[in-house]
Amino acid sequence: MFNSLNDGARRHLKGKRQNASENNTESLRSAVMDHVAYLSNVLSQLRLSARQMTELMAVQESENPEMEHCLDRIHLDINQIYDTMIQVRWAALGQRPSTESGLNIRHETFCEDEKIVSSIKPMVYVVDDNPSVLKALPRLFRSMDYDTESFPSAKQFLQNKPDAHPACVVLDVRMPRMSGLDLQRELGHAHSDLPIIFITGHGDIDMAVQAMKDGAVDFLPKPFDDQDLLDSVERALQHHENIRETNEKLQEAEEHVQRLTPREREVFEHVVKGLLNKQIAYELGTVEKTIKVHRARVMQKMEAESLADLVRMAGRLGIEGPSRAE
Repeated sequence: MFNSLNDGARRHLKGKRQNASENNTESLRSAVMDHVAYLSNVLSQLRLSARQMTELMAVQESENPEMEHCLDRIHLDINQIYDTMIQVRWAALGQRPSTESGLNIRHETFCEDEKIVSSIKPMVYVVDDNPSVLKALPRLFRSMDYDTESFPSAKQFLQNKPDAHPACVVLDVRMPRMSGLDLQRELGHAHSDLPIIFITGHGDIDMAVQAMKDGAVDFLPKPFDDQDLLDSVERALQHHENIRETNEKLQEAEEHVQRLTPREREVFEHVVKGLLNKQIAYELGTVEKTIKVHRARVMQKMEAESLADLVRMAGRLGIEGPSRAE
């Protein structure tokens, strides 16, 4: 009876501790999310200030390097606060950021006020003719909260027309009819940006070198350690995310630059070269006031919040400004 009472007391105490722990965790999570909301408000204020400063600078009579430097500092602060806010939110949700890239493997999309509008689980495609591999690897990836699809042949994978994002392909080298290297070439011809991780029990140095030259993220000989494969997958997913982000920014910049008139395009090229308004006016044979108007329109049409932002867009477009010979 005494032991029974002791068991009951221990269970009661354990239950109280568990409830207290859950309450503390919930309170901490609530406090962290309140901090995220505060950071979001700070971001909104900084962005508003940056837009106002940009508009003021566009109509000023003369250049103001100190103001431009201040504006660049504000944008740096915006980026740092944004990164902090996302990391704090990851902690509140118990998610694990990547140790190499600083980004989480669960990719989230934010609208301008930083509220989450969608959460996308990364996709890992497995292409292998070995049934045991097709069973084991998807189980491993699902345990890490990835979505996964399996294909017993390269042909079936191509017929599926995979378009998930972010995603990667874990691909066996040697398969009947169409090998993994053949599939890699087919994806290249189709301009696919899916990163590939090769796995093989028959690989050699020449094969690995060729696969890496053709863009493979990694080449793992069987048997491989599960963690090595997971690390490669995470790198591949981050690589895919970076590719898509770069392409989206390039497409956006190309759309924006099409809005410019020929004269605005000339001013754009001179501005990103670092010339002052009066220097641009001299080179284009006009007056400084006209250049200021064109410059303001360039900033507006390109949707650039600062000179540094405009220079980054020019870099994506391959615009370095006119040469002095011009």
